[in-house]
Formats: sequence, structure tokens, C-alpha cells
Amino acid sequence: SACGPIERLQTIRSERAATAQVPKELSTLWEVWQLVEKDYGGKEKVDQRTLSDGAIQGMIGVLGDKAATYLTPGDYDLDTPNLEAVWQAWRALSPRLKEDNASITPQVLQEAAIKGMLHALGNPYTSYLPPDEYDLEIRSLSSKFEGIGIYVTVSNNQLAVAVPISDSPAERAGLVAGDVILEVDGATTTNMSIAEAARRIRGPRGSSVELLVLHQGEDTPVKIAVTRDTVKLQTVVWQSIGEGLAYLRIAQFLDDTNVDVENALKEIVAQKVDGLILDLRRNPGGLLDTTVTVASQFLEDGLVLYQVDGHGKRTDLPVREGGVATKIPMVVLADQASASASEILAGTLQDHHRAVLIGAKTYGKGSVNEFRRLQDGSGVYMTSALWYTPDGRLIEGEGLTPDMEVPMDLRIPLGSSFDWQLYSAIQYLADRVPSAAR
Repeated sequence: SACGPIERLQTIRSERAATAQVPKELSTLWEVWQLVEKDYGGKEKVDQRTLSDGAIQGMIGVLGDKAATYLTPGDYDLDTPNLEAVWQAWRALSPRLKEDNASITPQVLQEAAIKGMLHALGNPYTSYLPPDEYDLEIRSLSSKFEGIGIYVTVSNNQLAVAVPISDSPAERAGLVAGDVILEVDGATTTNMSIAEAARRIRGPRGSSVELLVLHQGEDTPVKIAVTRDTVKLQTVVWQSIGEGLAYLRIAQFLDDTNVDVENALKEIVAQKVDGLILDLRRNPGGLLDTTVTVASQFLEDGLVLYQVDGHGKRTDLPVREGGVATKIPMVVLADQASASASEILAGTLQDHHRAVLIGAKTYGKGSVNEFRRLQDGSGVYMTSALWYTPDGRLIEGEGLTPDMEVPMDLRIPLGSSFDWQLYSAIQYLADRVPSAAR
């Protein structure tokens, strides 16, 4: 909203006064707070009192058994503005730690405060990343990395397998979508962020990580040791599956996925197929720009999606020209492990009546998440906006309902003789594509 010169001057003075109160040891916490206050765009409310309490509880959490002797509720007032409660807690805490010769460093306390504040926000996709974790996450957008080849999610404060990468060490070790990971190398995953889990699970080729895993339907967790390796992500595969039909699977939307999809579609079109099955099952998402480019291969015009930030500003992302498969009859397969970018693609093809959606209700992760580097080299992975399909359907927390619901256990291998969803897609097209029925 606009303001006049006097109001603006008062705002500047207020900001300077608030900054002057920030202990230098907590400058990064203040930077994160300003970022959240300005740019957070999730469904949750940014409530300063709640986040101040989260920051303080984060610090208390690393103080151990003597926390009550270092800090009491009487040391701070949560109703004060500009995170003043956190500064009050810090000013009370610091001399007591020094008197006790405690080994807890200001950096450890600050990181705990930041993580506590962001955890209190209630959004599992917004997290703090120390410098090494931040660089690791940026590299994860590439199609090649070292680790066990697994994507994780958080459900009910539990770390769970979203999907193992095909032919990865994780898949070979028996991990499947839906498995709950209780520990990583002996460290509990309760309240562990996705970023921290990725840092602990990934590592150099040849090293090993031990996971305590609770398989779906089981009562007793088991320890699984997985040897890390170089994981090359083949995000796009396609094949002919019968006269007149082609099958195209997108496993994730990474930096080169759009090029691979375009090349695959050119080969498919050259074979003059009469029907296409686009498989987005167990696809955890990826890069937004890649997704828009891929969606544009199937559409002639209109919107791919629009997004709305925390201030209510809407940004449209239109279809790009030059799609190579805008006419082929299509079916899209999606399931409960289809998330984020895969939901965007499925939703826009459904809204444009470009494809029939078959499978199970999708995961419901429909937010724009951005990496923001901070001045000290660390960073924040933050939800900055929510996605909507062209018809205005909110994906976040809702998911997409298929046109034809075909339930299937996530433990069933894709393409196996028990893949009822794929069978249903083939039957659907066979009834509508003459050459497929011959």
C-alpha cells in the first residue's frame, strides 16, 4: 500500500530503531525474520508472537537439562514488537552462559533460534540452510549427484519416503514410497527438516548411511544400511506399448528435463502415434520454469498456471509457443506421490481438457519455493507464493482429483502386470483410438 512522505519517514525511523536493538550475534536471525515478513506466501499466517516464541524455544532446545537455570519466561515478553522478546531472552541468556562457562556458541544458538522460528511457522517447505546445506541443495537441482537416490517428505512431523529414484541404491536396498524414516545414523528425524534430512542422507560415493525404517503395514522398524553412489537422474523415458500408442514417463522436472521431453515428443510424433500416455506418478516435482516449458509442448495457448504471493499479487504464467504435441489424444497418470510441478502439469492439462487424468488423488504440494542466500552464506528455502491451475483450483493442501479414480498401492512397480492404472489408461485410449483397438 502507498504512503506519504511523513508516514514513510516514520517507517524508516521505526526500522532503524528496531535494527539498533538487534544483538550482533543474532543479525542473521533478524535477516531471516525480515525475509519472512516481506516475502512469505504460504497459507499460514505470519504471527510475530508465535515466531518469537518459536525462536526462543529453539534456543532453549539446545541448552539441555539446565535450560531452566539459563532462561525463564520472566526474562522476556512475547507481546513486544520487532522480535524484542528474542533480544530480551538473548540479553538474559548470554551472561549466564558465560558465568557457567557453557560450551554452547552464539552461532549454535542463532541457528537453533532460526530453525525454531521457521518451524513455528508451520510450513514444512520453509527451512533454514547453513552454508554447506545451502550449496548442497542448489546442486540438487542438477540431474547428477552423490547419495542414495531418494526423495523425502514430511507427514505428521515424520520423515517419509516420497519416492526412490529408479535403479538407485535406495531402491535396490528395498526402500519404497510411504516408508517412514525414524532415524538417520542414529539421529532421530522427529521435527527434522527436509533440508537437514537431505544433508544427513547424502554423502560421497562409497560411504554408507544407516536408516531406521518403518515399512507401511509393519509394526517393527528395521535398520537398513545403504551405500551411497553417483546417481544419474534419467528423468524422461518413452516407449511404444502397442500399435498406435506411446508411453512417456517424466520422473522429475530438473534442469535438462524440458530438452529431453521435447526430443522424446519429436520421436513420438515422427512415429505418427495415435495416442499418448503421460505418466507423472511418483514424480515429486522440480523446477517451475522447466514445468512451464514442458506443459507448453502439449498446449497451443492460454495459461499454464498462475501464482499468488503473500501480498495477494497474481502472476500469470502463459503457454509458450512451439509445442510439438498439441494434437495427440492423451491420458495423464498421477497418484498420491505426484507432487508440486507434476501436479501443475496434470492440473493444467486437465483444466484445458487436453487430457483425462487417471489414477489417485495427488499429494497436494502447490507452492512456489525459492532459495534465498543470506549475507553469511547460509540461506532459506521459503514458500513465497501459492500455485493455482488455470481454472483457479488451489493445489496446496488439496491435490487434484482424477477424472477416473484407480487406486493402487505405491509398492507396486510401475509397468508391472499389477499396474492397474496403466492398464486403465491403455484401455481408455484403446476405446477411442481406432489403431489401438486393432
